[in-house]
Amino acid sequence: MDTVSRACSAWCQGDISIYREMYAPDVVASGGRLWPEGEGSVAGVEAVMGHFGSLLAAFERSELIPEAVVEEGDNLVVRLLWRGLVHGSETPVEQRLICAYRFREGLIVFQAWFAELAEALDAVGLPPSAADALHALETSAPLAGAARPAAPAS
Repeated sequence: MDTVSRACSAWCQGDISIYREMYAPDVVASGGRLWPEGEGSVAGVEAVMGHFGSLLAAFERSELIPEAVVEEGDNLVVRLLWRGLVHGSETPVEQRLICAYRFREGLIVFQAWFAELAEALDAVGLPPSAADALHALETSAPLAGAARPAAPAS
């Protein structure tokens, strides 16, 4: 869970460069029907980084907040709250999604996003009963309630 927590923190700061050290060279990432480009997957660190970079660049501010987790062996399934402000907008967008991870020697080798917990569990070979082990994590206040950065003094 430490890797995912660091990744979410980096996303919230707008600098995902540390992702490179979290992925195995043969990583495969899939957003399925949740990706703006439609279903599909990308392979390799640079392809994953490129996808996330373009997604992050579309937003003035963006947050990725882990809300709950199931961890079993080298598999991790995390319920996430993703929210952000598109450039020029005052209205935040928000989406809850489930991310499934598979690790090898401490590096992410598989990452996929789903709308439903059962789909994410299945993607990493966990039975539906693994949902019983889902435990809540501490979360933060919504972006809509967050203060904008202070304007420089004139």
